[in-house]
Amino acid sequence: MLVIFETVSIVLLSVLLFWSVYNGSIIYVGIRNKRKIQPIDISKNTPQDLPTFSIIVPTKNEETVIYRCLNGIMNIDYPKEKLQIIVIDGNSADNTSNICNEIKQQYPENITVIREQTTHGKPTALNIALTYATGDIVGVFDADSLPEKNVLLKVASYFTDKQITAIQGMTTSINAKNNLLTRVISSEEKAWFQMLMSGREKMHLFVPLNGSCQFIRHNILTEMGGWNENSLTEDVELALRLVEKNHFVKYAPDVCSGQETPNALKSLFKQRVRWYRGYMETALKYGRLLEHINKRTIDAEISLAGPFMMVVSLLSYINWFLVAFFFSQSTPVLNFTGLVIALTAVSLVSVGVGLVTSEKPIKPKNIFWIPCVYVYWLVQMFIAGWAFLKLIFRSKRDWTKTTKTGIIAPKDTPKKDSSNHR
Repeated sequence: MLVIFETVSIVLLSVLLFWSVYNGSIIYVGIRNKRKIQPIDISKNTPQDLPTFSIIVPTKNEETVIYRCLNGIMNIDYPKEKLQIIVIDGNSADNTSNICNEIKQQYPENITVIREQTTHGKPTALNIALTYATGDIVGVFDADSLPEKNVLLKVASYFTDKQITAIQGMTTSINAKNNLLTRVISSEEKAWFQMLMSGREKMHLFVPLNGSCQFIRHNILTEMGGWNENSLTEDVELALRLVEKNHFVKYAPDVCSGQETPNALKSLFKQRVRWYRGYMETALKYGRLLEHINKRTIDAEISLAGPFMMVVSLLSYINWFLVAFFFSQSTPVLNFTGLVIALTAVSLVSVGVGLVTSEKPIKPKNIFWIPCVYVYWLVQMFIAGWAFLKLIFRSKRDWTKTTKTGIIAPKDTPKKDSSNHR
């Protein structure tokens, strides 16, 4: 029996080590490339040459954030005659629809509001909105987005390169200081964009779309048939189809928009279960990419395996504890597995220390960041495990939206945009 556990340990550890080394190399390139990134030059833009944009904003019960979002988009520094905003409301039960229609009255030439009678998730809403789009470029912002004022001028400059089919910008947290959870999540998101995405861009690997602050040429999007309405992660699925058709998706770190980070475990759990299950399903579906092997298709499959790696990590922990508890024997494999777990803990604690010391002045209460980072990793493993079980047992697939609170300031001085904005 012990031999079986040792064999399992060897297999799991081999997979994890490969995954760690592979992603570690991308992160290393991303860190080295961070200071070398030059923002796109928007000074060469001329009004007559600027493309038209159709910005889609899907909403459902977003009264706390939608006014802020639409107002932010209308304040973008871009010719209004070349800007179309399509709000697709998923039959909201709150005041979202009324707020959207009020803003539409202020900008009747720019804003179109569509209300669904029945809802089937974000990808279906996006496809309905796409039928109303008239712009050269189609962009997507979630209802909690706060785009920077020059975001469209930068996107327009990138699209002067005819080889670029789609662009994924960088999103940043607007409520990072709300609580410990939002701080950890926002740091995770920052690492994703500034290290992994930057490294992938530099190495010309697979660049996934992330659902918001993303832009694609209208003609290509129509040619691709829009978004897959059966996918839980329609953004990544679209990026894979683009890769499959040899289209070029670019990560643009200077195309920036703020968005809200989940500020409660319940909200995070729902969001990540959908993400992780969607990634797993998409990875299995697009295994066919490896029929045409190149560095983008290989990296796409490896990157989509992320949630599977979390499950492998969880199984490694479980396997180690079972061997230690039932056999109580010191074996090389058991010791090595324990060493890997210990090194993981040290790495995560180091991240926590880095987060504590990154804030000036350093506050004693921030010491709680250190165990929180490790606990967060454990939570992510269990969420991935739950998503895996839902996939295996083919449980009902629901496109669940992430709850938004409208909080953009530290918890002690909350500020909210609500239906009482008037």
